Amino acid sequence: MRAWRSNIQVTPSFFSKTSKTLKEFLSSNIYRLSLKGIAYLSIVILLMPFDSVNAQITLNRRDSLKTKHLWILAQVLPGSGQIVNKQYWKIPTFYAGMGSMLYMGISANKSYQRYKADYDNLNPASIARESYEIRYTKMLHTRNRYYAGVGAFYLASVADAILVYNKNTHSPAAATILSTIVPGMGQVYNKKYWKVPIVYGGLSTLYFLVNWNNRGYIRFKNAISRYPNDEFNKGEKPYVRTVEEFALYRDIYRKNRDVSFVSLMAFYVLNIIDANVDANLYDWNVNDDLAVHVEPTIINNFATTVYTQPAFGLSCRINF
Repeated sequence: MRAWRSNIQVTPSFFSKTSKTLKEFLSSNIYRLSLKGIAYLSIVILLMPFDSVNAQITLNRRDSLKTKHLWILAQVLPGSGQIVNKQYWKIPTFYAGMGSMLYMGISANKSYQRYKADYDNLNPASIARESYEIRYTKMLHTRNRYYAGVGAFYLASVADAILVYNKNTHSPAAATILSTIVPGMGQVYNKKYWKVPIVYGGLSTLYFLVNWNNRGYIRFKNAISRYPNDEFNKGEKPYVRTVEEFALYRDIYRKNRDVSFVSLMAFYVLNIIDANVDANLYDWNVNDDLAVHVEPTIINNFATTVYTQPAFGLSCRINF
């Protein structure tokens, strides 16, 4: 028996080249592969009921599927919620949005890294230093906006799946999930629009406090590590501030930052609870006819033959 021998030489450079080629292939074909994966998944789901028993299970799957299960499914695999809702045409839209935003974000990140390297390699005394800093900072913000766009398309696919799934009923689970993924959306779902400015006003205020105190904490933490060449003393005697003062300010800012962060999380949870409570009370009768009325009246007592004259009294009426 003749032995077969390959002429391929397996070397470290071979593995590196193969890995680089694979990465380039995936990065350039990720959108096309994602669409193919969704298409194959849709075909598999459509072909699942091979007999009458499986067909009946498929018909009842949507009735037995709870909103929270759909939420988990839509998060793990974006577009699966649209498959459950049989709105297949939406899947390419969400994946095209996420794919395009991701591609532009990666490209912007490469430009940002290049601009940042140019800035770091500049002479500290160069007059062009400020313009280089503005350039890489602008590209950093552009990159972050593209990445935020990826998250927006992802959250939109999840929210769309939940809203369409519960379009014929008002679901407390849907309101809770919507306020979890996007604060204030549960209030909009409950038609309590006036609460949205309160939600975002509270969250933005607390976020500002967290960011403000965190910047102060980092400022004095760096001052301690650079003492006496910090931004306050600048290495010149007599020193304006001491390490003990820096430590005191650092601890104050850190405490305020932690308290603000806990408050931010509590307000976020309160937004979720509020959406859940309003959704549970959404179908309750709370109109003006729901009341207790107590008023004077004339009572005709026909229950006894001893006293048959009308008498004055109070009437209590409950409407619900």
